[in-house]
Amino acid sequence: MAKADMLGRLVSTLTKAEKRYFRLYSSMQQGNKDYVNLFDLLDRHSFSGPAAAKTAFQQQYAGSSYEVSGKYLYKVLLDCLLHMRLQREPLIAGMLKAEILVERSLYEDAMKQLLKTTEQADMKAQWILSLWSRQQEMQLLQLLNFPEINEIELKEKQAGISATIRQLEHYQEQQALYEQLRYQWLYSGPARTPAERQVLDEIAAREAIINTDQKLHLLFQAHYFLLAGEFTTALQYFYESAPLYESPADQLMVIEGILYSLRAARRYKELSLFLDKVLRFKATSAYFSAMIIRLLFIYSPAIHIDSGEFNRALALQQELLPTLNLQLLTLVQRAEIYLSRALVYLGNGDINNAHNALDQVLQQSSLYSTLPLYRTFRLVHLLIQYELGNYEYIRYETRAFRRYLRPDNKRAFMLERTMIKFLSAGELSPVMVYRITLWKKLQTVFQQIRQDPYEKHQLQLFDFSAWTESRILRKPLKEILKEKFERETGA
Repeated sequence: MAKADMLGRLVSTLTKAEKRYFRLYSSMQQGNKDYVNLFDLLDRHSFSGPAAAKTAFQQQYAGSSYEVSGKYLYKVLLDCLLHMRLQREPLIAGMLKAEILVERSLYEDAMKQLLKTTEQADMKAQWILSLWSRQQEMQLLQLLNFPEINEIELKEKQAGISATIRQLEHYQEQQALYEQLRYQWLYSGPARTPAERQVLDEIAAREAIINTDQKLHLLFQAHYFLLAGEFTTALQYFYESAPLYESPADQLMVIEGILYSLRAARRYKELSLFLDKVLRFKATSAYFSAMIIRLLFIYSPAIHIDSGEFNRALALQQELLPTLNLQLLTLVQRAEIYLSRALVYLGNGDINNAHNALDQVLQQSSLYSTLPLYRTFRLVHLLIQYELGNYEYIRYETRAFRRYLRPDNKRAFMLERTMIKFLSAGELSPVMVYRITLWKKLQTVFQQIRQDPYEKHQLQLFDFSAWTESRILRKPLKEILKEKFERETGA
């Protein structure tokens, strides 16, 4: 990304407090203030791109260099953000204070600061900072020729450094195993075969042997059971880990796992409680605000989608849409948003908007095709074509879909195979007796799918069986979902 593009992103994501701090900082500086003029321009106006911003700046401030002002503004903004961040990072600030004290020959205060930082880092299991602090302490002792310390105490301090290194190595190994699960969750999806489950089990066994950090262990277990399709157990581990996280970003990450598990387990009362918690988060940055709105956009309508109240789901999403900053989301997160919108539009019978939402991903297949959600996009796309009566197109697409799923079908879910077979059969017979017989056969298959731990995830996204029933028996999808919701929840 070019520096000009990054500058626009940087300015647009500043909070009110960060903007105030920048203005205070810049007001205290002497010399040319072209960079402040550029900041005001970017802050007050929305431009289609860097070229438009450059043209506007040159027109308003003739003779000023956009490139020079932009580079300096970028530097000053980062300096301001760094200063504000240090106020929220006492351990790093403590290390920098100790270095300053050493440079000023205030060795006693420097040593006190290092000992304090080491103690706090150990308490918070911040092993990198603990190692840094201990090493700085040893360097200071060496600089002062080891004052008031005997050989036994010296060896104890050296042993402390060695122990911290071992702790860091174990933690890093445990972290690496968690990262493997997290990556698989994002880019490979849940286990689809017993062989894939065995790979998961082997990773879990390795993590259980290491297990040096309880907080990380609980998060690992939660993701392991998500990938295994055991949502209730995953939820238990998410609940246990939630109180251990202090930073809002970490808390929101855990709550996202809880929301996913609660919806999958159809525990809607608890889902509403945790959505209230999301609402109470304070948006400390544009990025964090985007993460909050994203969760609300996906999970607030969930109960209405599952109960067939698509009008209410659409109203909630339309209310949140103006505050949703898609530019700050990852590819995976954007795909989740587009899929959620498409399903809500589909449920409301708004085929054009459902198709447009899907196209945001399908037309950029080179970016999205490696994501697990991409399969669901293609499947929902076929549902829309079926609604439109494009049966020949569906036959062509299902052949391509089968090739995508490989000839041996090892990548295909039973749900995908069932839906492809139904959709590619084309228009149904008008004879209701035939339709009822067909649905009874498919109903048995869908019941098997619901009992299969490797199939649960796609049904959590959308009830394909309800849609199929509505098409076969000529019943509104909303009614079928409402009846099913009332049976499952006793509502």
